[in-house]
This record gives sequence, C-alpha cells and structure tokens, in this order.
Amino acid sequence: MEHKVHPELSKSHTLPSRLYTTKEALNVEQEKIFEKTWLFAGHVSQVKNNGDFFTKDIAGHSILISKGIDGVIRAFYNVCTHRAAKLEERECGNKKMLQCPYHAWTFSLDGQLHRAPNMKGLEYNVGDFCLKQPKLEIVASFIFINLDENASSMSEVFGNLFDGFKDYPLEELKIARVQEDIVKCNWKVTVDNYLECDHCPTIHKGFVNTLDMDNYEITTFDNYSYQGVPLRSGTSEPDKLGQSAKYYFIYPNMWISVNPGLPNVSVNQSIPIDHETTKLIYTTYFLDLNDLEAQKKFYAFLDQVREEDFVICENVQQGLQSKGYTQGRFSLTENCVHHFHLLVQHALESAQAYIPLTVEVK
Repeated sequence: MEHKVHPELSKSHTLPSRLYTTKEALNVEQEKIFEKTWLFAGHVSQVKNNGDFFTKDIAGHSILISKGIDGVIRAFYNVCTHRAAKLEERECGNKKMLQCPYHAWTFSLDGQLHRAPNMKGLEYNVGDFCLKQPKLEIVASFIFINLDENASSMSEVFGNLFDGFKDYPLEELKIARVQEDIVKCNWKVTVDNYLECDHCPTIHKGFVNTLDMDNYEITTFDNYSYQGVPLRSGTSEPDKLGQSAKYYFIYPNMWISVNPGLPNVSVNQSIPIDHETTKLIYTTYFLDLNDLEAQKKFYAFLDQVREEDFVICENVQQGLQSKGYTQGRFSLTENCVHHFHLLVQHALESAQAYIPLTVEVK
C-alpha cells in the first residue's frame, strides 16, 4: 500500500518511487510545478549594459532576457511572433534591435514590433505581434522567471527569503564559472540529497571535517528551507561571505550556497532532461576574480563534494527502480526533505493518478 506524505515528520513516508521512475510523473510535474513556479534565470551582471542579452531555458521554453535602451531588464519568449522562428541562437551578446533570421522581422528591446518587411499592403494590429513576455522579477540582484501569467509575486511566495543575504553585496558578484553535469537520476533525487546532511559523515568526510556539525541548523519556511553550520575553527563570521556555510533551497529546483573559503555564492539548479536524467548547473560567483590560487582550491573542494553526490544519486536511482522498494520513512533530521516532498505532493494533488489518497501509517 502506498501512503501520502504525512504532515507530521515522525509519521511520514517519502514520496512513492514511481514519482521518480516514470515519464508520466515527470509530464505532470512539468505542467504542475515547473510551469507555475519562479525559476532562476541569471544575475544582473549578465545584462550590465544597455543592449546586453542572454538566453536561458526555463521549463523547456527558450527565454531571452535583455536590458533595453531605457535601462529596464525584460524577459521575452525567444520566438518570433510571425512564424515562430527562434529569434536568437546565441547564449549572450549585445544588440540594439532583435531581428528574426527567417523573414527579418525586427523588434525593439522593449518587445515592440519595429518592422515587418513582408507584410506591406496588409491590415493588422501591430500590438498583437509584439514579443510575448513571461513574468520577471529581480530580487537581491538575481533574476527569476515565472511562466504562469497568474503567478503571485516573489515576495508573496518567498516572503523574507533574502533577509539572510542583506549584509552581502550580492550586486557586486561576478560569474567565475558555470559547470554543467549530466547525472543519471531523477531531478528530485538530487534535491533530496541536497536537503539533508545525514549522509555527510559517510559520503563527504572532507566536507564535515571543516564544519561544526554539532551545531547544524535546519529551518523550513513556506516555499524554501535553510541549512546552516558554523566552521569548526570557531572563527565563523556569518555576516561575511565565505566565513560560514549557508544553504538555501528555493522550491522547486534551486539552491543558493555560501561555502567556506574566499567570498563566494553558488547558485545550483536541478533541471530534468527526462524522468531518469538530470542536468545540474552550478554557477559560482566571486566578489573578486583575481585570486586564482584561492579559486583553484575552492573549485577542488566543490568538485569533490559534487562528484561524491553524483555517485550516490545514481546509486539511489537504481534502487528506486527495484521491485524491492516502494517508499521509505523519514528520520527526525530530514525536515527539509520532508518539507520538499509535501510541496511536490501539494502541487500534484489535482493529478490523483500520481498521488495516493490514503494517509495511513504503519
């Protein structure tokens, strides 16, 4: 018998394994989760100058984010409104005007149709063919996109999430490295793994040696959760980047990490490719890009932890496909994973074929 995720941690089973192993489940998640939530797109430093743009895949849709001649950052679906050609293939660049490569329609950087050369002699409403815009919000210098026209604002959904960063000069961050990896597991496996550190003493021995694990802090909020731990050395200064370990999970698939070392912030995303394959994107930001030796040591630390996680996540995916496993139970320290499973369950409740109705606990 399958069980729903119980609101009480001590009584709760995990999500059923079929939500990690079937194409049908991912299809529902795409509609009910990814197309209706705020997703990370980038940082304001990527559109520093008027005319700067970059493209980003958001829930399977190519989105073009640009800074107009008026200095306003906007987002557009990266598709011409004439015959659906992709407007921009490049990942980034600078343009004074957007031009379709198919029939040379041009659009100003505020999305207005500027010129449609093959439409002479026809009567049509120019306003109907402006570029379509998903919702965009900039919070603490990070850019978020939501494809749902009726979505609530970031402040309504996440409240005071970024209060924990108020002492950090996030607007001064500079992209140092973008690392992409393909892992053979469901996207939720990678999120589950990130949201608890019970596995850290076993899997990440080097990581825990630097941290005071006896003072590990866990807090859950409506749509995000926080994990924090001071440095073992006792010299931790939480208000300074790199002087503590802070990990914020932002539902559904993003986490912001502040790791020990030189002043840094990492934004990580877990993006499903299919039901058993995930692209993990790790974007590392530093305040200063000049200390190459410190960066090298920092990357070595991050990469070791990442690779250790890849191995165990792929191991878990194989186990989820076994007939010997249907659901697990939460430990009393897996608060953040339990919180995540409740959010997923809530999003999928209208698709009752994927969420069991019983809440019985054995």
